[in-house]
Amino acid sequence: RYADEILTRDMAKQLLDQLKAQSPTVVDELIPGQMKLADVQQVLQMLLREDVPIRQLSLILETLGDYAGRMKDPVWLTECVRHRLARTISQRYRDQQGRLFAVTVDPATEDRIAASVEQSDRGLNIRMSPQAAELTRNAIAEQIRKLEIAGHPQVILVSPRIRPAMRQLTQGNFPALRVLSYNEITQDTNPEIVGVISDANIQKASKPAA
Repeated sequence: RYADEILTRDMAKQLLDQLKAQSPTVVDELIPGQMKLADVQQVLQMLLREDVPIRQLSLILETLGDYAGRMKDPVWLTECVRHRLARTISQRYRDQQGRLFAVTVDPATEDRIAASVEQSDRGLNIRMSPQAAELTRNAIAEQIRKLEIAGHPQVILVSPRIRPAMRQLTQGNFPALRVLSYNEITQDTNPEIVGVISDANIQKASKPAA
């Protein structure tokens, strides 16, 4: 649960030194030419924070090498890595029959969330009123309860464009919730949608119970 806090700068360097002994090209092509050690550490921490293993360190660094020349934001670099780790991510949450039970978000609601995302030098920010954010979280809670009742992992499936925003919106209230994007689902994984978060049920959440 706290692996991201344990991954210090020194520990990250040790991991890279171990990898360099086996695959020197992967490390040398990335550090320090394209990324600093601190930036790589930040990406690894973001993965660990969302329960994504970093055992495939060589693949992670190869992915960073592919994209670091085109983008610098660690949030979106992490998204690229998550896409490349789709098989690992899918296997963590699907059952033995290859089914991934999840709730999803209505396209109109996704559009509204995407419109609220603001990217700056300080990172990703969601321009949503506290009340709107709370109502959205209430609607999310109502839908993921269906997963809890059925004994499934709490998974919400969204488009890649809003995955970081949805993660930011939910992380403080739903520590067990895993936010996955569609491009992290492999072809042999069958999503089973058990609930949909929409503006309709968000508005319903705003009405007091009778």
